[in-house]
Amino acid sequence: MAPRFEDLIEQHHDEIFSYLWRFLGKQRWLDAGTGIEDVAQEVFLRAYRAFPALRQDSNHRAWLYKIATNCALTQLRRLKRRQNESRSLREHARCSNSSDHPILADKASLLSSLLGELPMKQRTCVTLRYFQDLDYAEIGAILHCTEASARANVYQAIRRLRSALEGKR
Repeated sequence: MAPRFEDLIEQHHDEIFSYLWRFLGKQRWLDAGTGIEDVAQEVFLRAYRAFPALRQDSNHRAWLYKIATNCALTQLRRLKRRQNESRSLREHARCSNSSDHPILADKASLLSSLLGELPMKQRTCVTLRYFQDLDYAEIGAILHCTEASARANVYQAIRRLRSALEGKR
């Protein structure tokens, strides 16, 4: 007989929480508003949603650890992505405000302006591809589209940017 979901939470909550605490290490506060408690809650929410499909003879403890690991890795990727975005914006601001590189500043400003004119999905795809250095499979997973769709959006964005840049010459 399979245990009740509530019994699994009671039995494994503390050890899953401790695991997340150790796994995430220095990243205890992942970002503003997201902490270990939030990640643990996400673990049990995902487990709750998947619990009805779980086989009765499954190793419930290992299953919960797998979910916890996936949630922790997802949070770490999000944190890294936010840190990269922040770093990229700081570098962009430094370049565009730098009087030492007026030509570079003008080009950065123009590119930023042209990116803002792209359709949202194209802008997101080209940003993830060229500013975050993600591959097309990752972009597709993030945007819930196919790899081919991500590639097509980047292609269309680059075409539009080239056309706009040629028009500005």
